[in-house]
Amino acid sequence: MSARFGTAPADLEVAAPARGERTRLAWPVRLFVVAMFIPYQIQLGPLLMSAPRFVLLVLFVPLMVRWVAGAADGVRRADVALLLMCVWVAISLWVVHDLAFAAEPSGIMLVETMGAYLLARVYIRDAAAFERMVRWVFGFIVILLPFALIEALTARNVLLELANSVMFSVDDVYKDPRWGLDRVQGPFEHPIHFGVFTGAFVALAYYVLGYGRPLMGKAWRAGIVVLTSFLSLSSGPLTAVIAQLMVIGWDRALAALRGRWTLLAVGAVVAVVLLEIASNRSVPHLFIDYFSFNARTAYNRLQIWEFGTASIANYPMFGVGFNEWARPSWMSGSMDMFWLVPAVQNGLPAALLLQIAVLSLFVRVVRHRPLDDRVEQYKMGFLVCLFGLYMVGWTVHLWKVMYVLFMFLLGSGAWILKTPLRAGREPGPR
Repeated sequence: MSARFGTAPADLEVAAPARGERTRLAWPVRLFVVAMFIPYQIQLGPLLMSAPRFVLLVLFVPLMVRWVAGAADGVRRADVALLLMCVWVAISLWVVHDLAFAAEPSGIMLVETMGAYLLARVYIRDAAAFERMVRWVFGFIVILLPFALIEALTARNVLLELANSVMFSVDDVYKDPRWGLDRVQGPFEHPIHFGVFTGAFVALAYYVLGYGRPLMGKAWRAGIVVLTSFLSLSSGPLTAVIAQLMVIGWDRALAALRGRWTLLAVGAVVAVVLLEIASNRSVPHLFIDYFSFNARTAYNRLQIWEFGTASIANYPMFGVGFNEWARPSWMSGSMDMFWLVPAVQNGLPAALLLQIAVLSLFVRVVRHRPLDDRVEQYKMGFLVCLFGLYMVGWTVHLWKVMYVLFMFLLGSGAWILKTPLRAGREPGPR
């Protein structure tokens, strides 16, 4: 789909603010960011309404109207792929279950997917808004850090204690201590939520908030995010953190080499081929083994991959819906592999459309060569962040707050594609 749909509104800004300049972040984005840290959930009929879900439900129709009207700089391939994914989810649930059953989960999927994604597409349309969004979330991470240290050292979740003193929020789940520390849950439903949410911002803190600053100015901001995410003591979140740190290190070490990213891509492909040839285990098996805290979780993820892919082979078009997927009786029904879940539940078309949405936007931003150096650095932050989240999706399932955060961050970088290009480069397909 290479044709352009719509035109960019004339009032869109592409220039980044000077350092120290403060621009107001749109109130819907501020409301959404705050909501993601609120642990309360309310049962409204059949719907369990979390704070971010409620915000997205209220904003959904206005966001769709603004998107259709061109407020998001037209329609991109990723937009269409995500919308079609939501449509296919509804169709698959209708086929596997029935129309009455399909209405609620497919509606929630539409609101959380397109709502979070379009919130970013509509309101984060320039470098100033992007920087302000990152600064807002970073501020919350800084606030979380001392509470996270208390929880790690004493096993007391002060934030949930305070929340539950007003009204019941979410359970403080039991976690096996690791390395003598409690796994930090914070205001979220699980330590994995805490770790993935905070860890997603390592590269954004480094490249966006650290822009124009010396190495220490970049490092301490990224370091706060790394430390906060680490306190979850979960292998999944650490996958995202380590992936981002490795790419940042590569970029820093080979900054003078123009072809460093081509070299990295070729090197990665060669490494995968050599590992497949030389090892008695597949690359996914090696990855899962080395990015797990213990042998039990590693083995469970290998079983998820084995039985999950078998389920896809048996039900390739519409998946199993919310029925049980075939597995041994001793295995949990939890599927800790985000990229596998759509294919198992809703069929290969849903999984492929999700991959198209993510990879098409990622590749387009990679190929875009901004004229402005600040935009180039913000672009790096966005791409490395997205890469980290893509990697973590192979080790955990992104659900609830992690899912809406992922969709929001995916949409938050599309503005880069409308910034002026370096001389001699033409914009590619949308």
